[in-house]
Amino acid sequence: MKRGQHLSITLPEKFNLTRFYLEDNIATGRGRRTAVHYQDAQYSFEDLSKLTNRFGNVLREFGVGSGERVLLVLQDSPEWLAAWFATMKIGGIATHAYTYLAPSDYEYLVGYVDPKVIVVDNATLPIIRSATDRPNTKPLLVAGAGLPPLRNGEHALVEKLGWASDILEAGELNKDDVAFWNFSGGTTGKWKGVPHRHGDGAIGFESFNQCIQYTPDDVVLRVPKLFFHYARDLGMNWPLRGGASVCLAPGRMTAELVFQLIDKHRPTILLNVPTMMRAMLQSPQSNRTDLSCLRLCISSGELLSEQLYREFTDRFGVDVINAHGSAETYLPYFMDRPGEVRPGSSGKLMPLVDVKLVDKEGAEVPEGEIGALWVRSAASGWCYHLEPEKSKETFPGDGWVNTNDLFREDDAGYYWFMGRANDMVKISGVYVAPLEIEKQLATHPVVAECIVLAVKDGDDLLKTKAFIVLKSGFAPSDQLAGELNAFCRKTMASYKAPKFIEFVASLPKTGQGKIDKRQLLMSSAKTDEGMQHAFASV
Repeated sequence: MKRGQHLSITLPEKFNLTRFYLEDNIATGRGRRTAVHYQDAQYSFEDLSKLTNRFGNVLREFGVGSGERVLLVLQDSPEWLAAWFATMKIGGIATHAYTYLAPSDYEYLVGYVDPKVIVVDNATLPIIRSATDRPNTKPLLVAGAGLPPLRNGEHALVEKLGWASDILEAGELNKDDVAFWNFSGGTTGKWKGVPHRHGDGAIGFESFNQCIQYTPDDVVLRVPKLFFHYARDLGMNWPLRGGASVCLAPGRMTAELVFQLIDKHRPTILLNVPTMMRAMLQSPQSNRTDLSCLRLCISSGELLSEQLYREFTDRFGVDVINAHGSAETYLPYFMDRPGEVRPGSSGKLMPLVDVKLVDKEGAEVPEGEIGALWVRSAASGWCYHLEPEKSKETFPGDGWVNTNDLFREDDAGYYWFMGRANDMVKISGVYVAPLEIEKQLATHPVVAECIVLAVKDGDDLLKTKAFIVLKSGFAPSDQLAGELNAFCRKTMASYKAPKFIEFVASLPKTGQGKIDKRQLLMSSAKTDEGMQHAFASV
């Protein structure tokens, strides 16, 4: 077992996370400093606190009390922040969902979360309506202006806020009371809610703050949206705690919009994902802007390859650090330190975190070998809501979280992600890690992006299949597929080379910036066999 830097942190028994993240800034004299940049408006910490208080009084009007859940399904906005902080301040449990799911997904989430109130806006109201065509017993608070005619049970938030007091008494809460949920899953199955406590938020901040310190001079811009917990914590909660300001923008991010927001707000920190980093590199020169305002770029959500890291830092001259965590652990457990990056790795162990790499029997593997990562910290969750059997697998006891990720530690203390334990494919009687194949393919000059998944062949046997996006100027062909297959065989055992290769225009992504494996496999099943290139088994 390896232990991260030990810090002496004592939280009072009575502890409210909203006060910690937001209102302590007013007590320390930052009340009039800008907390939020939203379109052409700025909100001070006092403005955001008053909006939060009004929102809390509205939630209480609708019966939200201690331990009751509020579901946020709206675009990034000051109302999103106020809803989040208000729910926790009055003792409720804050939850949130992507803003561009299918009606069936929202139907599942509303039933699973069972919220007292749902907060939506103009963009999400129609699809939430379609997901809840049955008589809706959940009140909808609809944010925004220029709303369509509202139905029974739907309420214009701006009107409710206009009548509400901006004085709100906080709930009497303990550090171990549940404050919010993180959601795990969505790429291969249904979402699972992981409860976290008020104290978890403070512990996560203190661990992160030992490596990356936000200051009142920082301006933080996020690529992923607030419904992704990486963006919510590293891009909202923790900057605000440090007195920094955050930039919000509704709608999906594009490379062009990222450059526009950088030009407009001149942020010092950019929270990014590798998919957007690639898009920024491919963006026309006319769409780019000067990035000299940035002191740091943080990447998470998917593997940041050495190749992409070097291309991005060489092109834009911005230091990039990688963070690796999970919904279950809450805080990042591995992260690079500025100026100490080992490209392609997940970084070093974070403060306040214990980790161990184990084999299939649960015994720790020798140093330098690959093992399944178990993580323990005082900020970790302890279960999945309404999922007792899955909870037993992921939360085996004594505070440990079985991440199901494969890692190895090198002799300098850097950890290297080697794939998911359940992604391992047995080929010719030997286990193969798809990520090993992906890393090899990614170094070929024609490959822009790729993923390798396990599929069944005509004999119902598992084989590896590479889905490849080509760089501009290259066209799919049998010859090119053969070259890529041979390229893999040059540096790895022949049985590890992909059995199938399929060229695709793009790889579908979730709101977290991760490749949506479920959607990719579903679309591949409908693919014309002529687009798939097969190679002889060895």
